[in-house]
Amino acid sequence: MNKRNCTVCLSAVMLGMFLEGCMTADDYRTERAEYTVKHFEKAQLRELEQGKVYNLTDCIRIALEHNLDLKVFQLEEAVARENRTAEMLGMLPELNFNNTLTDRDNTPGSSSRKIKDDGMTYGASTSQDRTINYFNVDLALSVLDFGLAWFNTQQANDRHLMREYYTERAAQNLTLDVVRAYFQVAAAQRSIRITTDLLEQCRHRYDLIEKLADAQIITPFRAYDETRRFVEMEKRLTNYVRSYENACVELRSLLGYYPNANIKVDDALLEKLPEIELPEITTMEQIAMLQRPELYESDINKHINVIECRKTILMMFPNVRIFLDFTNSNNSFLYHQSWWEIGIRAAYNLLKTPQMIYRYRAYSAQVDSQEMHTYAKAIGIMAQVRMAHANILESKELFEINERAYRIYTRNLNNSLRNQKVTGALSQLELDHIRLATAETEVDSIFARSNYYIAYYRMLNVLGVRNLGTEEVTSLKAEIDAARIRAEKELAEQKEEALREAEKINLQTEAAQAELERESEAAELIAPKENPVEAAPAVPVPAEP
Repeated sequence: MNKRNCTVCLSAVMLGMFLEGCMTADDYRTERAEYTVKHFEKAQLRELEQGKVYNLTDCIRIALEHNLDLKVFQLEEAVARENRTAEMLGMLPELNFNNTLTDRDNTPGSSSRKIKDDGMTYGASTSQDRTINYFNVDLALSVLDFGLAWFNTQQANDRHLMREYYTERAAQNLTLDVVRAYFQVAAAQRSIRITTDLLEQCRHRYDLIEKLADAQIITPFRAYDETRRFVEMEKRLTNYVRSYENACVELRSLLGYYPNANIKVDDALLEKLPEIELPEITTMEQIAMLQRPELYESDINKHINVIECRKTILMMFPNVRIFLDFTNSNNSFLYHQSWWEIGIRAAYNLLKTPQMIYRYRAYSAQVDSQEMHTYAKAIGIMAQVRMAHANILESKELFEINERAYRIYTRNLNNSLRNQKVTGALSQLELDHIRLATAETEVDSIFARSNYYIAYYRMLNVLGVRNLGTEEVTSLKAEIDAARIRAEKELAEQKEEALREAEKINLQTEAAQAELERESEAAELIAPKENPVEAAPAVPVPAEP
């Protein structure tokens, strides 16, 4: 009865655990509602320091510390690190502890029957007790499993390094996004301040235009044009406010805070032009190929496939298993109740070899494919460097144009204010018009300067570096020159191969051209010759009368 009760209780517990693991759509809905409340309240708990004006360095530092997407990459990096440790522990031998307790309700025994006439026979006998406890400790090492675990550890280490490069590239992209959002906020912030002050100065313009139109001092078309300009400035101010709020929301979300428009940035950086000194374009291309994490990821993937080839070769060998075990039994009929055993066992599946051969070929082709993929990605990165360099030059030219136009408009406005002799309403209207045009050119100059900063940081992102200081560029160039010296022999072989390939293409082209010429000459010999004498025109015969 007690055994039955224990069985029922154990079955109930197992059934409860099984049913507890099942979830329905309503369960997920309830869980999602709970997460909604938790995440919303958690986002409200953290807030930026009130009244503080953040500069670009502060924003980048806060983003690298609190950005949620970057934290996800860091957690995945920790997962890869734990997987590497798990693969390392897979090289340990097997150590098994076994204990078997059996109890029979009768005496185990057996009898024997003779096969030959002169053989002996016995009656029923027993060689073991009713209750037996069998204890065994088994230590075994499989050479094949150890080798596979060693290669798996190398691959796990490569995947951990790959995750580190993922995190590094994510941090670089995050920095560029923060820079873009920061300068959008700064430019919109300053533009709002400029246009708001101007609109405050010209707030009487509507009434002034209406009075001048009623007094027929200006034409209706002039009144319409002046009103339209002022309305466009108001619309532009509204767009600045909307873009400012959107940029603030984006910047705060990148910083890892609740996405609203409650943030102030230092726009004094837009008062000066960055001093940008770029190396030669070929040097920047080589720096990008040396620093970009994507190329390291491709190299790591290639090495992972190389290790797969080695694992495939290893699996072609027989599996050798070395074991050592200790056994103890309380069977009173045994001559020795405890003993040690040591042995070795080898097994070889011959029919698996063809499969391993073709698998090795597949992984070898994958290595070649990965190498070509890396080369293609390097070409793409060099193209990105070229485009980023062109973007910097274009942004600089646009900034110089807008800055020159702003200086000209400002000079004209100052001259108009100094040389003002007529104090009538019409003169004031002209001055307001000049102020509007000057404000527009100033706003364009501000946005052009912010785009110039963004283009510079985009170049840093493409190169995969934090800055382009003289020391860092010199160090990278020295590393590239050292690599060129080490690869001098391989580079010479590549040049010779390229020359041979070019010569082969030239020979093929010449042979094809000669074949075409021979075919053309043969066609001319086969074709019939044309009659050089042209046929005389037919003479009309006059009709008989």
